[in-house]
Amino acid sequence: MKRLRIVTEGGTEETFVNEILRPHLFEKQIFDVAGLRIQTSQGHKGGFVNYQHLKNDVTRILKESNVVVSTFVDFFRIPTSMPDYELMTQAVKADQKIEILENGLTKDINHPNFVPYIQKFEFEALLFSNNQGFSRMYNEPSIASATQAIIDQYDNPEEINNHPNTAPSKRIQKIFEAHGMNYNKIFEGNLIALEIGIHTILEKCPRFRAWIEKLIAACQ
Repeated sequence: MKRLRIVTEGGTEETFVNEILRPHLFEKQIFDVAGLRIQTSQGHKGGFVNYQHLKNDVTRILKESNVVVSTFVDFFRIPTSMPDYELMTQAVKADQKIEILENGLTKDINHPNFVPYIQKFEFEALLFSNNQGFSRMYNEPSIASATQAIIDQYDNPEEINNHPNTAPSKRIQKIFEAHGMNYNKIFEGNLIALEIGIHTILEKCPRFRAWIEKLIAACQ
């Protein structure tokens, strides 16, 4: 069984991998799993602002023995330095755009133990898998009512779009701001995900589920 390392965009995704995804993969007999934030400069981690930072981390880890490496980064505001970015802009549908970028990563990294993944459209889409995360976390019925209204619009939460004003995180921020609250992405985002549960997220988010299935197969 191979070790699994997932290079993440920031602390939210790193925590999600280590606290929520790792126990699920442990059940699948993958016992060594770690999320690692992108190292942007010496001693500083987090933030996906330049593809080279991501590539440096991925290629460094792939030099280790018996390891599978993946990525967990958002499509929303993805850096223009990504491989095949210009080609991606010619596609119309989001799924096509993401597929072009993931194929570009595969070609550029060029390693059999690399499994690229770009989240459609961003991490917060997973939090709309059902409403119990919001309803259990916040003692404010109007928050749960507002999030439920968004969930009701989409059969698949991964379809919640990536416009700067309507991306999943922006929707959450607006709801919280209307109640005089701030959204702490790392802390609250993962507590909401814990309340939802990984199995519900996998059920409701087909692209995310396909990625996890690829990781399980690659680590066998």
